[in-house]
Amino acid sequence: MAKKKKSLTGLGTRYGIKPRKQYTKIHFTLKQKRTCPECGAKRLGREVIGIWACAKCGYKVAGTAYNVSL
Repeated sequence: MAKKKKSLTGLGTRYGIKPRKQYTKIHFTLKQKRTCPECGAKRLGREVIGIWACAKCGYKVAGTAYNVSL
């Protein structure tokens, strides 16, 4: 059985393997589901760079560009 490939949709075959692997790592870190510290729902997502907001309760928290440390 073949290994499941990770999504490298945005880059195609350009730029070489190292930048594409870095892009994939950041992309999956950015898109993973996070738990809201206020209401407990798994709906915390990035609103803009450094601002994370819960889609359910509207709670906002500041974090880093690609991840949030709670």
